[in-house]
Amino acid sequence: MRILLVVTACRFNFIGHSKVQVSTIIGLFLLVLQNAASIISRSTTENKHFDPLTGILLSELLKLATSLLCIIQIADGHKSLLTTLRTNHEEATLPALLYTAASFAQSIGASSLDLLPYLALSQTKLILTPLLATFLLNQRFTLQHWTSTLTMTAGIILAQTGANASAENQQHRTTLHTHPLPGVLAMLLSGSSVALGGLCIERSLKRAATTTTAANSFFVRNAQLAAHSLLFALLSFLWKSKCRIDGSSFFEGFSSLVWVFVCLQASGGFLVAWCVRATSSVTKNFAQGMGFAIAVLGPLVVESRDIDPKLLVGVVLVLGAVVGSALAGQSTRVTNLMEKREVKGVV
Repeated sequence: MRILLVVTACRFNFIGHSKVQVSTIIGLFLLVLQNAASIISRSTTENKHFDPLTGILLSELLKLATSLLCIIQIADGHKSLLTTLRTNHEEATLPALLYTAASFAQSIGASSLDLLPYLALSQTKLILTPLLATFLLNQRFTLQHWTSTLTMTAGIILAQTGANASAENQQHRTTLHTHPLPGVLAMLLSGSSVALGGLCIERSLKRAATTTTAANSFFVRNAQLAAHSLLFALLSFLWKSKCRIDGSSFFEGFSSLVWVFVCLQASGGFLVAWCVRATSSVTKNFAQGMGFAIAVLGPLVVESRDIDPKLLVGVVLVLGAVVGSALAGQSTRVTNLMEKREVKGVV
């Protein structure tokens, strides 16, 4: 197994990283499994009386607590914990705001659009991420990379359409919305916010890794992101509940599966941050796409249920896109501003 990982590391170059280490491959593999498990657990809690916003609050709180414990263990003691967290904390504000805006815009899109337009527009982040990375991070992508991105986008839309081709979704699919423009604009705003937020996190993590201890900067950035996300999620929850919080309403619908979902979300935050820092937001999207393919196909195979042809074709497209992206990494030289400075220093 170790030989296989080493050979793979030598052969493939992921987007945003010219030399792939075994730890990076393991991190991407864990992200695939985490995303698949998270999607499956979320689907099992959809019909429960459970507010997803409370899950976000608890997962961010768990991520914040874990990050603070790690910072205390790793810190050299010259700076107080509060001083450490205040350093460049503003870099975490914008991503947290963008993700909050994306969640709000996506809820508008879900209530204003039919199923197929909603599924199609929900994947705009996959296309906008490399497009924005070209301008903001000076990353370069080949035609094969763009082809893989478009293929994965089409595959996810097909797979989602096939997964939702069941009796309980027939009514939703046949409902016609006479004013879809607000929903379209909301979904475009959501996709742009997610793509831009991911790239802001990528730039922040990579910049922090060059200025302080790598491990310490990683947990400091995660603590800052979790703190800001927790604040905005709490404000959203207070606004939604009209500033009334009690234990019975907050934990309504909670079960062991919900707590599993909360833990998976918290671990996913660390895995995403690790993979983004080691590779790029685009590579992270491909890993999550692979996790999605496993999540929608795996349960059907295990339960020996009928598989919709659209779902099967979509999964094949996603898997082909992931392989195509990895192969394209061999001939791609991805350059960012920090790497340019290093090259100039050598010359």
